[in-house]
Amino acid sequence: MGEACESVDWNPLGSAGAHSQLAGVVAGLVFAGIVMLIDRGTPRRPSAEALTMFIAGLVTFALDSFFFGVIAGERTCPRVWTQTTVAAGMLGVGSLTLFTGLAWLIAGRSEFESPLRLIRVVAYGLSLVTVGQLTVTAHDYLRDVRPEGAYPWLDWLVRAWSVLVALVVVGHAVARRSRYGAHRAVRHAAYLGISYVLSCALIFGLLTAADRSYWLDGVPPGVFVAAALLSVMLPGLVVVVQMTAFPPLTVPVGSPVDPALPAPREPAPPRTAPTAVQTSIGSEPPSGPDRP
Repeated sequence: MGEACESVDWNPLGSAGAHSQLAGVVAGLVFAGIVMLIDRGTPRRPSAEALTMFIAGLVTFALDSFFFGVIAGERTCPRVWTQTTVAAGMLGVGSLTLFTGLAWLIAGRSEFESPLRLIRVVAYGLSLVTVGQLTVTAHDYLRDVRPEGAYPWLDWLVRAWSVLVALVVVGHAVARRSRYGAHRAVRHAAYLGISYVLSCALIFGLLTAADRSYWLDGVPPGVFVAAALLSVMLPGLVVVVQMTAFPPLTVPVGSPVDPALPAPREPAPPRTAPTAVQTSIGSEPPSGPDRP
């Protein structure tokens, strides 16, 4: 493969700059939204679950913007393709995290039940699109960097995992869930998402630190096998856990999602102005200057 990725079917360098800008813009918008939620000072407190997911999404998009910025400056095509497989899954996972946080932000409000249903449909559809796009990216990566006819089982393993994740997502969409199961799953989804991002950062750093001579003969077999599997399996696991953290359509008032606000106190009756003369029972008010 040429150093400018001219001999491959798809050039990842051509889209790296646009992906970096997209992830950076979304990270800035998420940061502004977090600040507004914390500082708005309304009687209804912002959902802690929504803030948790937004913070995880902020970390995902911020690091992904940096990763694609590094990719845009690369000129060693085998390393470029491998780095792109690592960074590609973070866009889909981050987008799903934002929709989950948005759903928690409006969960429990009866007037927003219709938008919550729409967000639910979008989130499940986005999860399937993410799994499908990651599968296609891994397939294209293997087609360009793997010797022809080598490791044929790798394609079947990637496809089987993608089909399994898709079936779990569809099954979760039609299954009934407990009211508080999703509430407990938010913490696990946020920590797993951040762990996935940090793992991608570690792998990305190791790929970047590898000397240029390491890539002269193309991508080593151990590298493209690990990159193809991890770029599909890790995001697929995160997607499944994200779906378990999605709030149900109806959340009762008083639940951890929507704590009941204290009832307002009745206003105290207004005090009447004192009369001109206040006397005790059976006594005469003093009159005249001689009476004390």
